[in-house]
Amino acid sequence: MNQPKSERFRRILEAARKREGASGTDTMIVNSHLAQMRLFMLRQGLEFYPAQDTFGFRKQFITQLVEENEIDMRMEGIIDDFLIDGKGLFYFRPVGDTYRLMWFSKENYRAYYDAEGELEEVELIYSFNVRSGLGPMTLPGQDEGSNRYVKLSVKRDEIKETINHEKPSFDSSAEILNYRPGKTRTLTNSLGFIPAVEAYSTMRSTGMDATGEFDWLADHIVVHDDLVKNIRTNIHFFGNPTLVSSRPKHDLIESGDSEGMRPTISSQAGFYSANRPSTRVSQPMGSGSGGGGAKIPRIIANIEPTDRAVFLTPDAVSGDQNLYQRQYREELRTALGGVDELGISSGATAYEIKSLYGRAATTASRRCRGLLTYGLCKLFSLIIFHEEKIFRDSFSAAIGLQKPLAPIREELESDEAYQEAIEAFTNIEGEYKDSLEEAIRGAVQIEELPAGVVGLIPDGNRKVEWRWKGPVFEDGTEDILNSSIVVRNLQELGVNSIEALRYLFPDKTDEERSAMLSGYPFRMAQATQQSIGSFLSLIENMRQVPHPQAPDLPLLADPKLDLTPYVYRALDFLKRELTYAGQYSDTTSAGDPTALNSIERARADRGLPTSTGPERPTFQPDSFGATAGGPGAAGLPTPGGAPGQPMAGGIQSPQRQPELAAELPSPGALLRDDPTGSERGLSAGAQLPVTGQLPERTFNFGDADLSAPANAGLFPGDSGTDAELQQRRDATKQSRERRVSRKRQRRKS
Repeated sequence: MNQPKSERFRRILEAARKREGASGTDTMIVNSHLAQMRLFMLRQGLEFYPAQDTFGFRKQFITQLVEENEIDMRMEGIIDDFLIDGKGLFYFRPVGDTYRLMWFSKENYRAYYDAEGELEEVELIYSFNVRSGLGPMTLPGQDEGSNRYVKLSVKRDEIKETINHEKPSFDSSAEILNYRPGKTRTLTNSLGFIPAVEAYSTMRSTGMDATGEFDWLADHIVVHDDLVKNIRTNIHFFGNPTLVSSRPKHDLIESGDSEGMRPTISSQAGFYSANRPSTRVSQPMGSGSGGGGAKIPRIIANIEPTDRAVFLTPDAVSGDQNLYQRQYREELRTALGGVDELGISSGATAYEIKSLYGRAATTASRRCRGLLTYGLCKLFSLIIFHEEKIFRDSFSAAIGLQKPLAPIREELESDEAYQEAIEAFTNIEGEYKDSLEEAIRGAVQIEELPAGVVGLIPDGNRKVEWRWKGPVFEDGTEDILNSSIVVRNLQELGVNSIEALRYLFPDKTDEERSAMLSGYPFRMAQATQQSIGSFLSLIENMRQVPHPQAPDLPLLADPKLDLTPYVYRALDFLKRELTYAGQYSDTTSAGDPTALNSIERARADRGLPTSTGPERPTFQPDSFGATAGGPGAAGLPTPGGAPGQPMAGGIQSPQRQPELAAELPSPGALLRDDPTGSERGLSAGAQLPVTGQLPERTFNFGDADLSAPANAGLFPGDSGTDAELQQRRDATKQSRERRVSRKRQRRKS
């Protein structure tokens, strides 16, 4: 695709994404397909539920999480981004006692994987707004931008947050060329894993990549846009009929509309006369009020017998042209996996039309599998995994079970001592985990938890599933009756009641169907009791009838005619129909994230990197003046120190705070204050930043050399201190206010 077509295709997609009606787009293929997919992907709403919930807390937790983050209201925009881009990223971070779920489109994130296919690092870029404190004094484009950009680099052990006034880039070389100093700080990732899941729409056969829903049809969509645009132009041009008459022009046109000339077909095609101006380059007649046509008087007087007047009404859009664009639209919608609602030509009955919509429903189901099953539901599983970790930690603290401390290499003298410490720690940690799990099982069995325990109880399988709250086409009473008849016939054939109820309630789980069967099935019980009575009466008759081959023995004595197993089977069936119960599924490590181990977790809590290397330096200074490993670099051991000396004295407690206690702005939020700490509108007694650093403000009242003098700090004394600078600035302001001419004073009075 050439550059002009590519740009037009991008505008078409962005207009559909942002729902802009005045974008100059004529084709509605993208908008119609997105609307149809939203209809069949959302239907009457989505419901998320855990696959296993023995104690009933997981379902309540997930429901509260969905309501707090308003997932059902944001799903329409998420679906648009997901289908247009072909992929997206779900991300969450703890905020206090809850979690904030965020969605990032393709252009706002980068996901990096290791050689084993595990998520290793995620980079996020989003924007937020800050309210300006200047009010009406703010000039357009002079507010330094109340718009701010956040770039997050999320790893398993740390999170780096950078806030800039300009949009950063994922390309490191581009950032170096367009370097703008921003506020950067390093936070500890208290989760121990990357809280993100990348969802794919139409994955390629190789995996780990996807294309957009409309990318492979870009040329066809642009061609259809041109086709519809031409049709609209023809309708606009040929919409008014053309008057052909033998009368003079001034007799047929109302006064006031005589300036200009009527556009002709030849001039619109590019032809013009050398003797008179062409309507191709001049303003057509009557364009101000008549929409491109001249006004004809209602009554034409002084008509002679030889005068002629007739209207020519050309065919704006031919039937073949209209049929072609409609067929082209249907083919594109079919290629996208949907149905053109305006062009269903192969459906004659309601059932056929409903069957055609099955194609769109199937496509939507596949897209939901990529967005929900392998995306949002996996994110909920990660949250449940973290909640269970919180439960174990709080339970251990509540019962007084001391968690062993992991050894730190920098605190030990040699590698041999470090290896011995690791072996001892591994044994102690195993005993600690066994004791903790035993204590949790005992507390759960007696249904008594210690005070202060938070989180979710470990309950085996952490899988989260989804379902629709209702179909697009509601079932009528006849459909429900037919389904119930099928269920009854299956039960009469001996099919399990749970299996039979799947035809009547396909969206419910087996546990929910078991809960629905908590009543007394009188028909099944009556039929089973009658069958047991029939077997018993048959046994009684066989006991009285002699065996044909052995007349001295009854027929019941033949071992081949033993009916006792059938009686047992009938009793087992009756017992199962009266006592349905759910099944417990043990947890598996297949869905667990790649998290930090205990030693890496201890290093991350200390502010130390989990692994050092050329790409992971040990200490990186932040914009706030602190280092990533502690309060400052002065207390750290130097590389040239004495060998063999312990390094425990150089390791200090970190100043890094966890991300759950940090105030990270949300995407698209409007904040009252700037989170970067930049000061706006300082008062007279406020402190300035470090000497020689220009404060981050839009307007600076006072002389520039007094606000940030170039020689500040070069000479001894307190002449360059912030207090002195502030006093000079205030004095300058007061002197300017006093120096007012008499004329201005009279004018004010």
